Amino acid sequence: MSHEVGGAPVDPDPREELRHRVRPEARPLDTSQVVLRGGPDTRSLLRSHARRVNRLFLLDGAEVWAISVFVALDDVGIGSSRSILRSRFRSYDHVYLSTVGRLRERGFDLLPTFLRLHFSVLLPGLDHAEELFDALGELQRNPYAGGQETGGQR
Repeated sequence: MSHEVGGAPVDPDPREELRHRVRPEARPLDTSQVVLRGGPDTRSLLRSHARRVNRLFLLDGAEVWAISVFVALDDVGIGSSRSILRSRFRSYDHVYLSTVGRLRERGFDLLPTFLRLHFSVLLPGLDHAEELFDALGELQRNPYAGGQETGGQR
């Protein structure tokens, strides 16, 4: 539906409503659940990713700033952190491993978006990218990068 301003039609915001991409499941409650993000990142790169989400989506009709992460929802199997590192993150030599609790303690919420295990970390605004960068923790080597297990158990 378009609106008129000064007699000229104006199209509504073309961004997609992110709420339509939210999975009908509870947000992770276990504060020890592992949050994974492929790296390396910079504060500037996080702002860029949050801007991209903002250009594409609204959340409940309002501005939204977010970055993508995966959450290990299971201890074993395809939803485990090990499986995520071995499959979805195999192209990343380095990753960030944080926890749901660490992100929440710093004021970030996780929204279950798109396919299972994917979450959007919601930022109150772009000026919070630095805090989020710190909340992601230290960059770590992915022992499963390139399909090669190194230094880990099989």
